[in-house]
Amino acid sequence: MALHEAEHGLTDMAMNNGRFHGDESLLVRFFKYPRHSQTRSELEGRPIYLDTDYIEIMQPGNKDSIIKRPATDMDKRRFPEHYRKYQAREDQEEIEGTLLEDWPAVTRSQVEELKYLNIRTVEQLATAADVNIQNLMGVGVLKNKAAKYLETAKDEAIAEKFAALEAKYEALLAEKEPETHKKRGRPKKDAEE
Repeated sequence: MALHEAEHGLTDMAMNNGRFHGDESLLVRFFKYPRHSQTRSELEGRPIYLDTDYIEIMQPGNKDSIIKRPATDMDKRRFPEHYRKYQAREDQEEIEGTLLEDWPAVTRSQVEELKYLNIRTVEQLATAADVNIQNLMGVGVLKNKAAKYLETAKDEAIAEKFAALEAKYEALLAEKEPETHKKRGRPKKDAEE
């Protein structure tokens, strides 16, 4: 009977949503993690991070076997129960913007203080209600710095886009110039005549 149960267990696992043999012993965790967005950062002229679904897979007893990466659709199908529980948690907050840790105008202790107030990004700090931050010393100054930083970054991004367009325009003009500046009419007489 033990052999029959073992075979059934393997068959059941093989047929269970693409799960692999041994998956039942893995420690699996889905979580949100801010991932750097290169294209958005280039557009905005400052570092931009977007919350992304990540997965962490660990083998119990093996501290060197830890996989941590963006979650794929296959991960979600392979570990459907873990993913369902992850989605059911309501404490997930979406983060988009420049993380305070990446902003040189704040110290590490200020970052931790602001996190306590649920302020995680420069954008959140710049738009925080004065009523909510009035009791923290120096946060009003940081709020103004954040607003100026965002405005400057936006202006610099626009200036960079304009400079790139201007360079393209100049390159196009340089290509067209020989054709449009050809002289029409009679050729010049030679100096010997």
